[in-house]
Amino acid sequence: MSRSVVLTVRFLRTLGTLANCCINFRFEKERYTPYTKLSGEWYCPKNFNIAEVVAVMLNIDGVMIHYGYPTGIEIIKRDGRTVLKVSSVGYTAALASNQCKDGLLTDVDLSGLAAAGTAIPIVAYQQNTPTVNYVNYYDGTSSWDAIVCYSLRASGKYPYIYGYNTVRIEPHDNPKVYSISESELVSRGSGTDYSKMISYISEKDVDGTPAAFTATNGLAAQRTIVRAREINFDREWIMDSEAGLRHRINYSMRAINYDSFGFCGYAGLDLLDRFRLEGAGFEGEVDRVVVTASAEKGFVTTVECYHDGYCA
Repeated sequence: MSRSVVLTVRFLRTLGTLANCCINFRFEKERYTPYTKLSGEWYCPKNFNIAEVVAVMLNIDGVMIHYGYPTGIEIIKRDGRTVLKVSSVGYTAALASNQCKDGLLTDVDLSGLAAAGTAIPIVAYQQNTPTVNYVNYYDGTSSWDAIVCYSLRASGKYPYIYGYNTVRIEPHDNPKVYSISESELVSRGSGTDYSKMISYISEKDVDGTPAAFTATNGLAAQRTIVRAREINFDREWIMDSEAGLRHRINYSMRAINYDSFGFCGYAGLDLLDRFRLEGAGFEGEVDRVVVTASAEKGFVTTVECYHDGYCA
């Protein structure tokens, strides 16, 4: 690899750095997944003292793109050398697994919402976001679900992870526009997924009256998809049940359609950057990035641009 790839692992009391000894790795960010994912293998020098790994950091060309906890660590011997095999998710994964205490927060922005929940280390939040009149927790609402509800009410947009562990509800400043010609692509494709699409949803009111609130998905009817749901009163959207149902419809269509582009090299793209295919009249929002690398093949980047209720 011609680029600088540095893996840093944190032990209980020390740090270990593996520079320019990567065998292979895979890194992924996705619009609806509230954390980055990393897996890969690194050769360890003979004097590398391996202990319990408690954190994993990946830097490319001096820029950190992943900082998380291990979901799998293996030490193996191969060809007379010691190999560290790593899998990890970013610390923002804790937002999806931590539950909030039931209650109503009023006049709250993103920073206030974060401060009211469980403190999660090495997670940052977009500052100076709009204030909404309420966010309601009930029946084990996760921290991430609370952020989703807040974000949709504050900005009309689905939240996402920027950088390695920053929660944002609005596009970041000065998004990168990456342009490439068709001749430089190693793959191009498109895809469709109707497996999650809801066609109709009804919600009881607070008194248990069936179908007090309803929403129909016209796109599902056009595609001959019938998938009806009935739910109890959703206290997360206690003051705007119709908006809550619209969100459920939109979320059921996440990544319903996408364009995919693969190319050699590393572009340093982040979510909500822009991808442009020169000469083809295509430009789209970056909604999924997969970077793979190995000593044999170098870097390969795959970008997906979604077309759904929340992605342009």
